[in-house]
Amino acid sequence: MNPGPPIATSSEPAQRADERAFAHLCTLFAYARTGFARARPALLGAALGSVAVAGTTPQELHSQVTDAPTACESGQISNIFVDNRSIFDIVEGDPLGWVYRFANTLHINTNEGFILHEILFSEGDCLDPLLLEESARILESYPFIATADVYPVAQDDGTYHVVIDTQDRWTTQFDLGVSFDQGLQLDRVDLTEGNLFGRGMRAQVFARRRREQRDRGFRLQEPRLFGTRTDANFGWGRTRAGDFMEQGINYPFVGEVGRFALRQVYDRRDRVFRYSASDNPDFTNVLLPYHDEWVEISMAGRLGQPGSLTLLGVGMTRERIEFQGLPGELEVVMDGDFGNTVAAPTAVHDIVGSQTRARSTTRLNLMIGQRNLRFARVRGLDALDGELDVRLGTDLGLTIGRSICLFPVDDVPSPGDVFGRVRLFAGHDPGTSFVFARVAAEGRRLRNGDNGWRDLIGEVDLYSYLRTEMIPGQTLFLRASASGGWSVESPFQLTLGGRDAVRGFREEHAPGARRILLTAEERIFFRWPWPDVLDLGLTLFADAGRVWSGDVPYGVNSGWKGSLGFG
Repeated sequence: MNPGPPIATSSEPAQRADERAFAHLCTLFAYARTGFARARPALLGAALGSVAVAGTTPQELHSQVTDAPTACESGQISNIFVDNRSIFDIVEGDPLGWVYRFANTLHINTNEGFILHEILFSEGDCLDPLLLEESARILESYPFIATADVYPVAQDDGTYHVVIDTQDRWTTQFDLGVSFDQGLQLDRVDLTEGNLFGRGMRAQVFARRRREQRDRGFRLQEPRLFGTRTDANFGWGRTRAGDFMEQGINYPFVGEVGRFALRQVYDRRDRVFRYSASDNPDFTNVLLPYHDEWVEISMAGRLGQPGSLTLLGVGMTRERIEFQGLPGELEVVMDGDFGNTVAAPTAVHDIVGSQTRARSTTRLNLMIGQRNLRFARVRGLDALDGELDVRLGTDLGLTIGRSICLFPVDDVPSPGDVFGRVRLFAGHDPGTSFVFARVAAEGRRLRNGDNGWRDLIGEVDLYSYLRTEMIPGQTLFLRASASGGWSVESPFQLTLGGRDAVRGFREEHAPGARRILLTAEERIFFRWPWPDVLDLGLTLFADAGRVWSGDVPYGVNSGWKGSLGFG
């Protein structure tokens, strides 16, 4: 929802892409409570966590979204029972039963109080099936809860007992990330506890070393700050170019029934942008260091009923991007070895200079949107045998921002501009199949000088899951994506190769400003040989794509390229 720097490219770190790419467009609008990990970091708002919304009770939330009469025509909730099961269900006589019991013993179950604070109803409330359904969806959105089922049981006196049946996931993870695309490499080491003390808190320490990335640090995330529905997170660490700090306090829309959301963000980090120079005979990459800072305070409200919600919001953002130390700190990578770098020749600075425009901009933003969504429970879509809630319908968001003369920075230009961002999501289920579309675009127009457009970024993504009951266990996945940038003044470049483009080509292959990707995958779930222990599947895929040079550094016109593979 917030106007920010150009949307991340395939050459940027994954976290940058997640936080500032199209997935983050109009996030405050779309942000139902889907877990604290999806909120951006933040700065200005320790005070934000103490706003009156922080103490909202389930009864108050219910009264905000329903006009139900005092008498319970549907029946009253007389008792709530929580059955929170551990990771594994133990079956008598199972030869691996001792392994499952040992894992359950080591695991700390999610605290019952945490579960009761997340639901949208209390004892004494009128039974509302929508609130039961939304409560289950909220619980399952947490990564440490595998399944959640919330259902009523009728009683002889006309009331209902509500059962909350959940099952935990294993939450202590030690992750060694290994890649094979440029020889065997250890990419990352992560130690994460995703449900500390069973209270939903997440603690992580990490070290990541892949290509230009040299990050290490820690993150702490709390989904119930001071016992409220407010999410908070803090992170600090070192990067290849310096350090980073991220901090956030967020009160999200609560499911589809929440009426308001608040968010405050601070994110400061020293980054390195990696340009591909694959056609250059002397070096393979250019490393551009820069300082990036982002501040945001936003609030939004929703009108209407679940399934047809109109969203209105206002906010203020401040971005700052600087390229200190140039041209001296600009480096080139020799032979694809990111540990082997030398100072860049003067000619390199001339080539990338168009994307090293420092600026500091404060904007006031208006946000509007329309959300007409429903959810379908589907098994085996992006996981072999897992269930997830699929969004169907449409979700439209628009952000318009205007720069203001506030918080200037010495020696950093503050260009006057008008910013615009739009995003559209659509999902449809014709029978057993699913078809989706995402469209997003952003840009800013200068209010002085040539009044031209800058930092225009666009993306269209069409994808479908085609299935038939005649061939159970098989899914044909089809995807067509197009993305590009025009007149971009911040670091930006797309490439044709890599895990998220045409697989089988190196990430540095064919840099450019515009790109089209086509993918076809046949996914087969075998349900064999031990379906209760192991999910086994096969995928056959074909990728194709091409890149146009545009006006980015080292851009080329690739022509059509393709690959075939299996996994």
